[in-house]
Amino acid sequence: MRKVAPDILAAARAQRWDPAEVLRLLIAEEVTGRDAATRCLRRHSANFPTGKTLASWRAEDSTIPESTQNSLVTLEWIGRAENLAIAGPPVINGSVSGGR
Repeated sequence: MRKVAPDILAAARAQRWDPAEVLRLLIAEEVTGRDAATRCLRRHSANFPTGKTLASWRAEDSTIPESTQNSLVTLEWIGRAENLAIAGPPVINGSVSGGR
C-alpha cells in the first residue's frame, strides 16, 4: 500500500474522488500485498522449490516421453483435479547432484 499510496492520493486529489473510493483502493492494495507475502512465506515454510517454470524445462534432457511432456505442459490435468508426482534425482546443469 505504501508504494501506491502517493499515486492514488495524487489522482484522488486531482480528480476529486470520494474518500470512500480512496480508502477502498488503498485497502485493496494492502490486501493484495498481504496475500502475496503470505503465499511467499507459506512456500518458503513448505520448502517448495521456487523459481522453476515450464520455460526452464529442458525436454531433451528428460526421460519422460515427449507426448507425456506435451500433455503436462497444457496444464489440463489441473482442471481435472489430477495430481502430479515426478520422482528422481535432482539434476543441475546436466549432472546428477547429491550423488554419493
